[in-house]
Amino acid sequence: VDMSEEDKSYSYPTPFPVLCVVGAGNASHVFIPLFASQGYTVDVYAGYGDEAERLLKATETQPTGIHVCDRRNPGKKREFSGKPRMISKNPQDVIPKADAIIMALPSFAFRSVFEEIKPHLKPHTIIYGMPGQGGLDLVAREVFGKIIARGKLTVAGIIPMPLNCRILEFGKKVDFASLKDSYELAAIPSDQAAPAAKLLSRILRRNVQPLSHFAAIALHASNPNIHPARLYGLFSDHREGKVYKENPLFYETFDEKVQAERGLGWGKK
Repeated sequence: VDMSEEDKSYSYPTPFPVLCVVGAGNASHVFIPLFASQGYTVDVYAGYGDEAERLLKATETQPTGIHVCDRRNPGKKREFSGKPRMISKNPQDVIPKADAIIMALPSFAFRSVFEEIKPHLKPHTIIYGMPGQGGLDLVAREVFGKIIARGKLTVAGIIPMPLNCRILEFGKKVDFASLKDSYELAAIPSDQAAPAAKLLSRILRRNVQPLSHFAAIALHASNPNIHPARLYGLFSDHREGKVYKENPLFYETFDEKVQAERGLGWGKK
C-alpha cells in the first residue's frame, strides 16, 4: 500500500466502515456478532496459533455465526448471533480492507500484531487498542512512526476495557455480561483523538470522550482502583492449605465488603 501521498481531506465511510477484529479471545467473541448484527462488515485477523482455523471451523458448522447470551439487562435477557465475512491468519487477506481495526489484546501482543499488519494497512485506518494502557502509544510510535507522521494512520487507546464476557464454546457461544457506558480515548497523532472518538462512539453506541494526551490513559485509575480491593476482598482471609469451593467470578460476586474497601461510599463500611 502506497502511503507516501498526503490526503488531509479524507473522511471515513458512512454509514458503515469495514471493521477488522483482531484475535479470537473473549472480547472478539462478542465484538464479531455484535458489530455484524448492527450491519457492519466484519473481518477477523487471528494470527496466533490455530485460532483462525478453529474459529473458521466453528462458524462453518454454525451458519448463524457466534451465538451471544446477552444478560446485560438481567430483567430482559436476550440472544443474538452474527458472523464475520472473512476469517484469516494471513494479514494480507483482511487488513487492507479495514477502515478500523479493533484490537482487544494483552499489551505484550501489541508489537507482534503491529509488525504483522504494518505492510498491509490501507491509508487512514484507525487502530483501536484495548486496553489503551501498557505502552500502546510507545510501541505504536516505534513500529508506525513514519506512517503516523505522514498522516496516514491513527492509533487510539481507550479506557476502560469495554466488555465483561466469557467464551462458553469456542467459535460458537459466548456469555455477554456488560458493555461499559462511557470511555475515554487518546490518540497519536493527538489531533486525531476527536474523530477517532466520534467513530468509536458510533460503533459502540456509547459516549467516547477524546483526551489530549496518552499520559491521561496511562494514569487512569480505573483498574488500580477496582482490582486490588476486589482481590483483597476475595483472598484477605487466605491461609496456607485453604481450598476454595469454586473459581470466584470477578464481577458477579462483587460484594459490599469490596465496595466499602474501595472507599467510594458504596455498601456498608
